Formats: sequence, C-alpha cells, structure tokens
Amino acid sequence: MKWLVFILTAGLLLRLISLSNFPVGFNADEASNGYDAYSILTTGRDQWGSQIPLVLKSFGDFKSPLYTYLTVPSVVSFGLTKFAVRLPNAILGTLAVLITYLLIRELTKKYKEGLGITNIEIPALVGAALLAVNPWHIMMSRTGLEANLVTLFIPLGVYFFFKGLVNPRFYIWSALSFGLSFFTYHSAKIVAPLIILGLIITFWKNIKAVGFKKLLAPALIIMLFLGGLIYTFSLGGGARALERSITQGALLQGAEQKIKLINSGTNPLVARLLHNKYQVVVQRFVNNYSQYFSLKFLFVKGAGESSYGMIPGIPVIYLVDGLLLLGLIPIILKKSMRKLTSILMFWLVISPLPAALSTGVGYSGNRAETMISIIPILAAFGFIGWGVILRKLGKNVALSITGIAILLVFLQTSVFIKSYFKYPGDATVNSMLYGSLEVAQWLKENSGDKRVIISRSLGEPQIFIAFAGKWDPADFQNETKNWGFTELGVPWVDQIPSYEVGKYTFKSLDLKVDTKVKNSLIVGRPEEFPKDVKALETIKYPDGSPAIIVVNTN
Repeated sequence: MKWLVFILTAGLLLRLISLSNFPVGFNADEASNGYDAYSILTTGRDQWGSQIPLVLKSFGDFKSPLYTYLTVPSVVSFGLTKFAVRLPNAILGTLAVLITYLLIRELTKKYKEGLGITNIEIPALVGAALLAVNPWHIMMSRTGLEANLVTLFIPLGVYFFFKGLVNPRFYIWSALSFGLSFFTYHSAKIVAPLIILGLIITFWKNIKAVGFKKLLAPALIIMLFLGGLIYTFSLGGGARALERSITQGALLQGAEQKIKLINSGTNPLVARLLHNKYQVVVQRFVNNYSQYFSLKFLFVKGAGESSYGMIPGIPVIYLVDGLLLLGLIPIILKKSMRKLTSILMFWLVISPLPAALSTGVGYSGNRAETMISIIPILAAFGFIGWGVILRKLGKNVALSITGIAILLVFLQTSVFIKSYFKYPGDATVNSMLYGSLEVAQWLKENSGDKRVIISRSLGEPQIFIAFAGKWDPADFQNETKNWGFTELGVPWVDQIPSYEVGKYTFKSLDLKVDTKVKNSLIVGRPEEFPKDVKALETIKYPDGSPAIIVVNTN
C-alpha cells in the first residue's frame, strides 16, 4: 500500500506543480471549456444558450461535454481561472493511475495460475508507476481539455466488467463508466463501443451464464447512453466528424492523380482502377494508422503538434515501456491466456482508429490518447513475461536487470521533466495562444470606454474576453445570437467576417479602415502592424519577444 501511495503522490505532483504556468499559454479550447462551465453554473446554459447541453457548440467544433461539467466544482472553488480549468484533469489523471493499478491487479488475480505468479501486487504497481511518469499522460493531464478523460473512464469500464465476471452487480458500474466515456471525447465514441463489443464476444459464455434479469439493467444503461450519443450527431457532432474525416477531398485527389496517368498515356480504365477516391481513402488510412506504432512517434519525436499541450520532440513513452512490451511474447503464447491477451491486444489495435480516420498534421497526441491506457497495462504483463525469462538466468541477473530498468525510467523521467518545465519556444507557445488571455486581462483593466478591435489571429479572441472579464453569461448568450453563425452557413465562428461582444469587435485587421475608428484600440500580432508603429501595450512571450501589441488610434 505504501508503494501505491508513493506512486499516486508522485503522479499527482507531476500533474499539479506549476499547473497555471505549464503548459505555457492557455488555448481557446481550454478557455471555452472553462467559460462554458461558468455559464452552466450561473445560467444552466452554455455560451450559445443551450440548456444542459449534451454537446457543446463552442466554436463550431461541437465538443463532448463531460469535462466541462466536471469543471463546474473547480470553478465554484477557485473561480474562473487557468488553474480551475486545468485542475480536474490533474486530479482525474491521477485517478487514472489508480484505476490502472486496480485493473491490472484484477486481471492478474483472475489469471494468476495461467501467469504462474503468486504476487499480484508487483505487476499492478509496475503498470501504475509507468502511467504515473508517462510523458504523454502527464502532458495531457496538465491541460483543461477533454481528451484525457478517456484514460480514466474506459479503463474504469473494463475494470468493472472483469469484476462483473465474478459478481454480476458490477456490470451496472461498467455500463455507467462506458456510457460516460461516450461523452468524454470524440475518439471514445469509436473506441469504447468497440471495446464493449470485444468484451462481449470474448466473454460471451460467462455473460450468458449470468441470466437475462441481471443483464437487463446494464444493457438498458448502455442503450440509454448510446441513444444520447446518436442524438448528439443531429446536434452537430456528426457534422464535426464528417468535416475531419479522411474522406474529405478524396474524390478530387483521386481524380487529379487519374488525369495525370491518362495524360501520360495510361489506359483510362487502368488509371481509374489505380487512382480513385477509395484508393485515396485507404492510402490515407494506412499512412495515418501506421504513424502511431512508429518509433518516431513513440520513442523519438512524439506528437506532431502542440495545440493541445503536447510538446513536439518529447517521446510519448519511454524505452523501458517498449522493452517491457517485448516480454508479452511468452504470455501471448500461453493458451490459458488467450482470451485476456486477445482483448488487450484488440484494445491496442483499435486505439489509433479515431486518429487514423481523421485529417490533420498527423502524430496526434490527443486523438490517439486511448493508447495511453493500454500501453502500461500491456507493459505490466510484459514485466511478468520477462520475469519468466529472467528466472532462468538466476536471481542475481534478474535483480541487476530490474535495477537497470528502474534507473533508466528514473533518468528518462528526469530528462522529460527538464524538457517540459522550461520555455518551449515561440512556435509552441504561439500554437497554445500565449498572450491571448493576458491581453484580454489587460483590456479588462485598461481599455476604459474605448472601442476595441481585435484581430482574429489571436485564435478565438471573444472567448478570452469573456473568460478574463467573467462576462455575464446571460448577456454573452444574447450577443452570440446576433453573430449570424447559422444564417451565414459557415462551420466555424472564426469564418464569420465580423462579430461583436459589447464594445469589442473581432475581425481580420484592415488598418486603413480600423485606424479611422475614433476613441478605439487595435489589438493584433506585431507582424500585422507597420514596423515603426507605437504600441500602447506589448504582451511579451516569456523570453521577452513581443507576442501581441495594443495600438491606440488617437
């Protein structure tokens, strides 16, 4: 127990220390989650006026709502601040470490005879420790974003399912956990139902033996949540999925490639067989999917973007994780372990599906986050497999190799901490919209009665104005009705040519026009102004370089 307490304490500290400062910046999605929580708290409606929403319209991306609801108690306790928005993830991320421990312990307890072990604590502690110090999970646990919730609710659903194989009453808790996971993040809408299906197929005989009456309640719970999930597609969630799908533009790309072949003399029928929308979609899928099992993503470069608190250049798992996974081989080969290893490997294989089916820069740390949960679980069983191998080499050799592995984890964790808790560079802090919240706070205190024109290059500047000013949600909801979002037929708020909140106007800057507005301030990036412009205020990056400037038109 003392080792578990130590692991959980270490995991919490790694997720909690300097939470407001790292990751550097505060992106628009974090601000939106926080302001929606504040709006729901005070009015029962989100920023668009939807009452107790099942999907959050946000900027047109239709977010899953569970993280926002879980943020409400934090906003009550600490106010509408960066810390309050990020705190739930730090706590829930630590709880995910605990659930990982409990799940591995439950699995090793159930299969200890097949595994040939008597101590079920050690593998569970190994898996929990690996997740506690995992760079991918730590980085995602330090943002106010919803993706990280999948690492808690999906393993929780699996844990209660295996508890239910012994005591069917736990199936209800499994159904509730999986049902809630549908409303955590878009990736869970694909992965969670597939895991449920995999569990049912793999353990059908056990489930069937329980009897219809005991299965009715959990079945109804799952059906209720699935119904709610399907309903959210009509509210905009379906449009979001289609917009980000790899099928977008596939027809045009296939046609362009086909025409090139025909122009080079290839038979039109052959060209059509070689290049069409289906071929493009398959190629995109294979390329996307393979990224998440590449050495580059796992052990070298990590995530391809930094908009979600991930820092490119930091591996998402450690070398020891990879070495432990090799220890799965003797476990997989055991016939008595076939059911368990098949469902765990299935979990791993389907985890990158949401990322593979989506467009983007690739190597997406948030869309493939369901991988985080299963890797330490598999590594824990790999640890058991290595134990079988090392026992044959003698106790001293086994202890020496174990000591080296622990030292390697410690060293790699130290390197990660040193890399993470420092200024990550302008490209990263710019993608995390550093300065947008800071300038909104400055404007709240210093703009007086002036009109304020804010460039849309600051991301979604209206949400930072609302967040920093703790704008009355009822008033903000009335303002959003006048933006013409639906009437214009645009999918994103930032595609509206110009929109307003009170004295604030949000648009692309046109200095010839904007400088003629009397008694006003213009806010934008330095590159949007002449080099010799005199700034009333300059918001600087932590390294001292200018991020955002405020110019007085008078």
